[in-house]
Amino acid sequence: MPRLRPSSPEPPAPLSRYWRTYVADCTEQVDRFHRITSVINAMQVRTWLTEIGKRLDTELDAVRRLAAVGDSIEPARFRITEPPARRIAHRLAKAKASLKHSVDQAAEIAEQAVLDPTHDDVRVHLKVLNEQVGRLAIAAPSDGEPEPDGRRRWWRRPA
Repeated sequence: MPRLRPSSPEPPAPLSRYWRTYVADCTEQVDRFHRITSVINAMQVRTWLTEIGKRLDTELDAVRRLAAVGDSIEPARFRITEPPARRIAHRLAKAKASLKHSVDQAAEIAEQAVLDPTHDDVRVHLKVLNEQVGRLAIAAPSDGEPEPDGRRRWWRRPA
């Protein structure tokens, strides 16, 4: 009698060290954002940041999926050589930098919320953060990155 597949999906295979590092770094940034949001007492500011945090969670899911694709192309420990994997790594590096910048903005907003009870300065920072999260690097096309032209020999001549 043939064995049926289990109805629940199998857990994803663990990522190789190279790709797992990107996911861990991005996860840390999103967790920091949520920690900052949780300590803000001003409810209106907290609500705004919570909504932005939900979008960051969606971004983090995309990072995980993209890292899984990169790992399927080229599992690696320290560096990658395949052009498609390099493009994915470049996109993940941009996402990591964007997430860090979002956390920095959230920290500034939290500071302003404590210092300015009327939230006048906070609104400006929230607007900037909201626009930035709307164009995070994971979904943005790669800008100006030249297409790799195959592997190169050790003396830097095309193969």
